[in-house]
Amino acid sequence: MHAAEWLKHLDREYLATFIADGGSAVKFVVADAQCREDLIRQLVRTGEERGYLVLTADAAKHRFHMPQDLFFALAAQVDWRCVARRFIVRLAQAEGFRTDGVDAAQEGVFRRIADRAGINEVFLFQHLTPPLQRGVYFDRNMSKDFRVAMSHLCVLERSPEQPFQGQAIIDWLTGRNTRMSNVKQYSIFTPVNRATARHLLRSAFYWFRSAGYTGTMVLLDNERVTERLRPDDGSRRYTKAMTIDHYELLREFIDGADRLTATLMVTCSGSAFLDQEADRQSRGVGIYPALQTRIIDDVRDRTMQNPAAALCRLAG
Repeated sequence: MHAAEWLKHLDREYLATFIADGGSAVKFVVADAQCREDLIRQLVRTGEERGYLVLTADAAKHRFHMPQDLFFALAAQVDWRCVARRFIVRLAQAEGFRTDGVDAAQEGVFRRIADRAGINEVFLFQHLTPPLQRGVYFDRNMSKDFRVAMSHLCVLERSPEQPFQGQAIIDWLTGRNTRMSNVKQYSIFTPVNRATARHLLRSAFYWFRSAGYTGTMVLLDNERVTERLRPDDGSRRYTKAMTIDHYELLREFIDGADRLTATLMVTCSGSAFLDQEADRQSRGVGIYPALQTRIIDDVRDRTMQNPAAALCRLAG
């Protein structure tokens, strides 16, 4: 199938409708290097035009077999303070305050909303505190430590004239500093690790939607995972065990797609991904049957592909 045709279908049937309405899907694409590069670039442009938060990651740079590393790679691309300000603006609007002209990209959203309403910033903050607690701290669609972190980020936007006090929370989210002693003062006690990373990702996707994004697009370049030989550029190499771990993570995303919120995940790979042999040297999907059976069609047309299938082979 031509990549342009698949992109049109993805935009029409998923980005414009299903994902925008809160659904989620995990797609797999097999194409050559140039086609993958063009495809990711066009997906980024299309997603941003439709109001999605677009996040990308490359297996050559990040450890895809480690859920926490994938979370850190995606979280590092997010302006967490801006997302918190977007939520505050939406919350104030829902409470009947005028927010036209209030740019979430700038600091001081509480002050600017209060100025428009002709009230003191303190009174605005007091008015928004109960709905802020209900919409963040008590929202059990997010894991506890994540909603505690987001609550603090929202509250800390109240005083932009002072040095920002929540950098330790952002460092915890992005993996820049993983010591829990730095965030215990915020009542955050759980590290980002293999056991918690998927729950935090699910919470983050829900949070981005709550902050006003249409949804989240996650674009993964999976090519390096499928390469058997050690790369000569010194970049990351995956053993067979690491590859299986990564495939298990992808399988978990597929099985848990109904628990994701407004999320489209696209994994782009080369032809080696289609190798269905299970021998020692293979790095194709055949070494992990649980993923293979979820994305490979048992019956398919010889001359025409189904653009809605979980796995599509594309040409530039």
